[in-house]
Amino acid sequence: MRALIFHGPGDLRLEDVPRPQPGPGDVLVQVEVALTDGTDLKTFRRGHPLLLDSLPSPFGHEFCGVDVATGRRVVAANSAAGDERGQPLRLLNGAYAEYLLVPEAIASVNLLPVPLGLEPEVAAMIEPLACCLRGVERAGVAAGERVAILGAGPIGLMLAACVADAGGRAEIVGGRPERRALAPLFDATTGDGEDANVVIEAAGTAEAWDRAPELARPGGTVVYFGGRESGAELRVDAYRLHYEERTLRGSFHHTPRHVRAALAFLASGAFPWERLVTHRVGLDGVAALLADPPRDYLKAAVYP
Repeated sequence: MRALIFHGPGDLRLEDVPRPQPGPGDVLVQVEVALTDGTDLKTFRRGHPLLLDSLPSPFGHEFCGVDVATGRRVVAANSAAGDERGQPLRLLNGAYAEYLLVPEAIASVNLLPVPLGLEPEVAAMIEPLACCLRGVERAGVAAGERVAILGAGPIGLMLAACVADAGGRAEIVGGRPERRALAPLFDATTGDGEDANVVIEAAGTAEAWDRAPELARPGGTVVYFGGRESGAELRVDAYRLHYEERTLRGSFHHTPRHVRAALAFLASGAFPWERLVTHRVGLDGVAALLADPPRDYLKAAVYP
Protein backbone atom coordinates (compact mmCIF):
# COMPACT_ATOMS: atom_id res chain seq x y z
CA MET A 1 0.00 0.00 0.00
CA ARG A 2 1.01 3.66 -0.31
CA ALA A 3 1.77 5.71 2.79
CA LEU A 4 3.51 8.95 3.70
CA ILE A 5 6.56 8.40 5.87
CA PHE A 6 8.19 11.18 7.89
CA HIS A 7 12.00 10.98 7.81
CA GLY A 8 12.77 14.32 9.46
CA PRO A 9 11.83 18.01 9.31
CA GLY A 10 10.80 18.86 5.76
CA ASP A 11 11.39 15.28 4.59
CA LEU A 12 8.05 13.54 3.94
CA ARG A 13 8.12 10.69 1.42
CA LEU A 14 5.37 8.73 -0.31
CA GLU A 15 6.44 5.09 -0.12
CA ASP A 16 5.18 1.59 -0.80
CA VAL A 17 4.95 -0.23 2.52
CA PRO A 18 3.42 -3.53 3.66
CA ARG A 19 -0.27 -3.46 4.48
CA PRO A 20 -0.68 -3.77 8.28
CA GLN A 21 -1.80 -7.11 9.65
CA PRO A 22 -4.16 -6.86 12.63
CA GLY A 23 -3.60 -8.90 15.75
CA PRO A 24 -6.17 -9.78 18.42
CA GLY A 25 -8.33 -6.76 19.16
CA ASP A 26 -6.68 -4.57 16.51
CA VAL A 27 -8.84 -2.91 13.86
CA LEU A 28 -7.67 -2.44 10.29
CA VAL A 29 -9.23 0.66 8.73
CA GLN A 30 -9.31 1.55 5.06
CA VAL A 31 -8.81 5.31 5.14
CA GLU A 32 -11.50 7.33 3.33
CA VAL A 33 -10.11 10.72 4.23
CA ALA A 34 -7.43 12.15 6.52
CA LEU A 35 -7.14 15.77 7.61
CA THR A 36 -4.14 18.01 8.06
CA ASP A 37 -3.87 20.16 11.16
CA GLY A 38 -1.60 22.65 12.89
CA THR A 39 0.26 19.91 14.73
CA ASP A 40 1.11 18.20 11.45
CA LEU A 41 2.35 21.52 10.07
CA LYS A 42 4.59 22.16 13.09
CA THR A 43 5.81 18.56 13.05
CA PHE A 44 6.64 18.76 9.35
CA ARG A 45 8.77 21.82 10.05
CA ARG A 46 10.54 20.81 13.27
CA GLY A 47 9.57 17.29 14.36
CA HIS A 48 7.61 16.47 17.50
CA PRO A 49 8.83 15.15 20.88
CA LEU A 50 5.73 13.01 21.56
CA LEU A 51 4.00 12.21 18.28
CA LEU A 52 7.15 10.97 16.55
CA ASP A 53 9.53 9.49 19.08
CA SER A 54 11.50 7.52 16.46
CA LEU A 55 12.23 7.97 12.76
CA PRO A 56 11.28 7.19 10.08
CA SER A 57 7.64 7.24 11.16
CA PRO A 58 4.14 7.04 9.70
CA PHE A 59 2.43 10.43 9.64
CA GLY A 60 -1.03 11.93 10.18
CA HIS A 61 -3.60 11.28 12.91
CA GLU A 62 -7.01 12.73 11.93
CA PHE A 63 -9.04 10.33 9.78
CA CYS A 64 -12.32 8.66 8.94
CA GLY A 65 -12.48 5.28 7.29
CA VAL A 66 -14.07 1.87 6.99
CA ASP A 67 -13.46 -1.01 9.37
CA VAL A 68 -12.28 -3.70 6.97
CA ALA A 69 -13.71 -6.50 9.09
CA THR A 70 -17.22 -5.09 9.56
CA GLY A 71 -17.71 -2.59 6.73
CA ARG A 72 -18.83 0.12 9.14
CA ARG A 73 -17.55 3.68 8.93
CA VAL A 74 -15.45 4.58 11.97
CA VAL A 75 -13.30 7.30 13.48
CA ALA A 76 -10.75 7.06 16.25
CA ALA A 77 -8.90 9.41 18.52
CA ASN A 78 -5.13 9.23 18.36
CA SER A 79 -4.49 7.65 21.74
CA ALA A 80 -5.93 5.52 24.51
CA ALA A 81 -5.75 8.36 27.04
CA GLY A 82 -7.70 7.04 29.97
CA ASP A 83 -7.49 9.51 32.86
CA GLU A 84 -8.72 13.02 33.50
CA ARG A 85 -5.28 14.49 32.91
CA GLY A 86 -5.63 13.51 29.27
CA GLN A 87 -2.15 12.02 29.12
CA PRO A 88 -1.75 9.75 26.09
CA LEU A 89 -0.85 6.14 26.81
CA ARG A 90 0.07 5.53 23.18
CA LEU A 91 -0.13 7.81 20.16
CA LEU A 92 -1.46 6.74 16.79
CA ASN A 93 0.13 7.92 13.54
CA GLY A 94 -0.24 6.80 9.97
CA ALA A 95 -3.50 8.33 8.74
CA TYR A 96 -1.83 9.53 5.51
CA ALA A 97 -2.04 6.08 3.99
CA GLU A 98 -4.41 3.72 2.25
CA TYR A 99 -4.80 1.61 5.39
CA LEU A 100 -4.29 2.32 9.08
CA LEU A 101 -4.02 -0.18 11.92
CA VAL A 102 -5.75 0.97 15.11
CA PRO A 103 -4.18 -1.06 17.94
CA GLU A 104 -6.37 -2.83 20.45
CA ALA A 105 -5.42 -0.41 23.24
CA ILE A 106 -6.95 2.48 21.27
CA ALA A 107 -9.69 0.55 19.47
CA SER A 108 -11.15 -0.69 22.74
CA VAL A 109 -11.47 2.83 24.14
CA ASN A 110 -11.57 5.46 21.41
CA LEU A 111 -12.76 3.85 18.16
CA LEU A 112 -16.35 4.93 17.43
CA PRO A 113 -18.93 4.31 14.69
CA VAL A 114 -19.80 7.36 12.61
CA PRO A 115 -23.44 8.47 12.89
CA LEU A 116 -25.47 8.15 9.71
CA GLY A 117 -25.46 11.31 7.64
CA LEU A 118 -22.24 12.72 9.08
CA GLU A 119 -19.79 13.46 6.28
CA PRO A 120 -16.37 11.76 6.58
CA GLU A 121 -14.51 15.10 6.31
CA VAL A 122 -16.42 16.37 9.34
CA ALA A 123 -16.28 13.13 11.34
CA ALA A 124 -12.49 13.16 10.98
CA MET A 125 -12.35 16.33 13.13
CA ILE A 126 -13.18 14.35 16.26
CA GLU A 127 -9.67 14.44 17.78
CA PRO A 128 -8.98 18.19 17.62
CA LEU A 129 -12.52 19.01 18.74
CA ALA A 130 -12.16 16.66 21.70
CA CYS A 131 -8.99 18.53 22.68
CA CYS A 132 -10.86 21.85 22.40
CA LEU A 133 -13.71 20.63 24.58
CA ARG A 134 -11.24 19.63 27.25
CA GLY A 135 -9.38 22.93 26.90
CA VAL A 136 -12.54 24.94 27.52
CA GLU A 137 -13.35 22.68 30.45
CA ARG A 138 -9.85 23.28 31.85
CA ALA A 139 -10.50 27.02 31.51
CA GLY A 140 -13.57 26.73 33.74
CA VAL A 141 -15.66 28.94 31.45
CA ALA A 142 -18.85 30.09 33.19
CA ALA A 143 -22.04 31.35 31.57
CA GLY A 144 -21.69 34.88 30.28
CA GLU A 145 -17.92 35.09 30.72
CA ARG A 146 -15.86 36.83 28.06
CA VAL A 147 -13.24 34.51 26.61
CA ALA A 148 -10.41 35.86 24.45
CA ILE A 149 -8.95 33.33 22.01
CA LEU A 150 -5.54 34.14 20.54
CA GLY A 151 -5.53 32.58 17.09
CA ALA A 152 -8.07 32.45 14.27
CA GLY A 153 -7.12 29.11 12.73
CA PRO A 154 -9.23 25.93 12.83
CA ILE A 155 -8.39 25.36 16.50
CA GLY A 156 -9.28 28.93 17.45
CA LEU A 157 -12.62 28.62 15.66
CA MET A 158 -13.32 25.21 17.22
CA LEU A 159 -12.51 26.66 20.64
CA ALA A 160 -14.94 29.50 19.96
CA ALA A 161 -17.70 26.98 19.25
CA CYS A 162 -16.87 25.12 22.46
CA VAL A 163 -16.91 28.38 24.45
CA ALA A 164 -20.34 29.20 23.03
CA ASP A 165 -21.54 25.70 23.89
CA ALA A 166 -20.37 26.29 27.47
CA GLY A 167 -22.31 29.56 27.66
CA GLY A 168 -19.34 31.91 27.30
CA ARG A 169 -18.79 34.81 24.89
CA ALA A 170 -15.87 34.04 22.57
CA GLU A 171 -13.72 36.82 21.12
CA ILE A 172 -11.12 36.02 18.48
CA VAL A 173 -7.91 38.03 18.82
CA GLY A 174 -5.50 38.43 15.89
CA GLY A 175 -5.36 36.34 12.75
CA ARG A 176 -5.72 37.11 9.08
CA PRO A 177 -8.78 39.10 7.98
CA GLU A 178 -10.13 36.19 5.94
CA ARG A 179 -9.96 33.94 9.00
CA ARG A 180 -11.46 36.53 11.33
CA ALA A 181 -14.37 36.80 8.89
CA LEU A 182 -15.35 33.23 9.85
CA ALA A 183 -15.70 34.10 13.55
CA PRO A 184 -19.47 34.81 13.45
CA LEU A 185 -20.08 31.35 11.95
CA PHE A 186 -18.71 29.89 15.18
CA ASP A 187 -20.58 32.27 17.52
CA ALA A 188 -17.57 34.51 18.10
CA THR A 189 -16.83 38.20 17.73
CA THR A 190 -13.45 39.75 17.02
CA GLY A 191 -11.64 42.24 19.21
CA ASP A 192 -8.53 43.04 21.22
CA GLY A 193 -9.28 40.64 24.09
CA GLU A 194 -8.35 43.18 26.75
CA ASP A 195 -9.58 42.45 30.29
CA ALA A 196 -11.13 39.08 29.43
CA ASN A 197 -12.27 36.70 32.15
CA VAL A 198 -10.50 33.86 30.38
CA VAL A 199 -7.74 33.90 27.77
CA ILE A 200 -7.01 30.82 25.65
CA GLU A 201 -3.74 30.82 23.70
CA ALA A 202 -4.33 28.90 20.46
CA ALA A 203 -1.57 30.14 18.16
CA GLY A 204 1.43 28.27 19.54
CA THR A 205 3.80 31.20 19.03
CA ALA A 206 6.16 32.94 21.46
CA GLU A 207 4.33 36.22 20.89
CA ALA A 208 0.93 34.73 21.73
CA TRP A 209 2.26 32.94 24.82
CA ASP A 210 3.77 36.16 26.16
CA ARG A 211 0.71 38.23 25.31
CA ALA A 212 -1.92 35.95 26.86
CA PRO A 213 -1.39 36.89 30.54
CA GLU A 214 -1.44 40.59 29.63
CA LEU A 215 -5.01 40.27 28.33
CA ALA A 216 -6.52 38.55 31.36
CA ARG A 217 -8.34 40.64 33.93
CA PRO A 218 -7.29 40.47 37.61
CA GLY A 219 -8.35 37.09 38.92
CA GLY A 220 -8.60 35.76 35.37
CA THR A 221 -7.47 32.46 33.92
CA VAL A 222 -5.05 31.82 31.06
CA VAL A 223 -5.02 28.45 29.30
CA TYR A 224 -2.09 27.55 27.07
CA PHE A 225 -3.49 25.34 24.34
CA GLY A 226 -1.01 25.81 21.47
CA GLY A 227 2.13 23.75 22.06
CA ARG A 228 5.65 25.04 21.70
CA GLU A 229 9.03 23.41 21.17
CA SER A 230 11.00 21.86 24.03
CA GLY A 231 13.07 24.43 25.90
CA ALA A 232 10.87 27.40 24.96
CA GLU A 233 10.62 29.96 27.75
CA LEU A 234 7.73 32.13 28.92
CA ARG A 235 8.12 35.71 30.13
CA VAL A 236 5.50 36.73 32.69
CA ASP A 237 5.06 39.90 34.76
CA ALA A 238 5.54 38.37 38.20
CA TYR A 239 3.96 41.38 39.91
CA ARG A 240 0.68 41.01 37.99
CA LEU A 241 0.68 37.24 38.32
CA HIS A 242 1.02 37.46 42.10
CA TYR A 243 -0.86 40.58 43.15
CA GLU A 244 -3.64 40.31 40.58
CA GLU A 245 -4.00 36.56 41.23
CA ARG A 246 -4.05 35.31 37.68
CA THR A 247 -4.13 31.56 37.04
CA LEU A 248 -1.97 30.03 34.27
CA ARG A 249 -2.52 26.45 33.16
CA GLY A 250 -1.83 24.21 30.20
CA SER A 251 -4.20 21.98 28.28
CA PHE A 252 -3.03 19.04 26.20
CA HIS A 253 -4.90 16.15 24.64
CA HIS A 254 -8.28 14.63 25.49
CA THR A 255 -10.05 11.86 27.41
CA PRO A 256 -12.55 9.26 26.17
CA ARG A 257 -15.53 11.27 27.41
CA HIS A 258 -14.35 14.31 25.45
CA VAL A 259 -13.93 12.14 22.34
CA ARG A 260 -17.53 10.94 22.58
CA ALA A 261 -18.79 14.45 23.26
CA ALA A 262 -16.88 15.72 20.22
CA LEU A 263 -18.49 13.18 17.89
CA ALA A 264 -21.95 14.13 19.17
CA PHE A 265 -21.10 17.83 18.74
CA LEU A 266 -20.00 17.26 15.15
CA ALA A 267 -23.12 15.24 14.37
CA SER A 268 -25.38 17.89 15.87
CA GLY A 269 -24.80 20.25 12.94
CA ALA A 270 -24.69 23.13 15.40
CA PHE A 271 -21.80 24.75 13.52
CA PRO A 272 -20.61 24.68 9.89
CA TRP A 273 -17.61 22.46 10.61
CA GLU A 274 -17.19 21.76 6.90
CA ARG A 275 -16.06 25.37 6.38
CA LEU A 276 -12.79 24.48 8.11
CA VAL A 277 -11.76 22.27 5.17
CA THR A 278 -10.40 24.57 2.49
CA HIS A 279 -8.25 22.28 0.34
CA ARG A 280 -8.33 18.73 -0.98
CA VAL A 281 -5.25 16.77 -2.08
CA GLY A 282 -3.99 13.27 -2.68
CA LEU A 283 -1.16 11.67 -0.73
CA ASP A 284 1.30 13.04 -3.27
CA GLY A 285 0.20 16.61 -2.55
CA VAL A 286 0.64 16.74 1.23
CA ALA A 287 4.35 17.57 1.41
CA ALA A 288 4.05 20.53 -0.96
CA LEU A 289 1.00 21.83 0.90
CA LEU A 290 2.75 21.72 4.27
CA ALA A 291 5.94 23.20 2.86
CA ASP A 292 4.13 26.24 1.45
CA PRO A 293 0.54 26.54 2.71
CA PRO A 294 -1.70 28.83 0.61
CA ARG A 295 -2.89 32.00 2.32
CA ASP A 296 -6.48 30.74 2.52
CA TYR A 297 -5.47 27.36 3.96
CA LEU A 298 -7.17 26.10 7.14
CA LYS A 299 -7.36 22.33 6.88
CA ALA A 300 -6.87 19.99 3.93
CA ALA A 301 -8.72 16.78 3.25
CA VAL A 302 -6.28 14.11 2.09
CA TYR A 303 -7.68 11.32 -0.08
CA PRO A 304 -5.58 8.15 -0.45
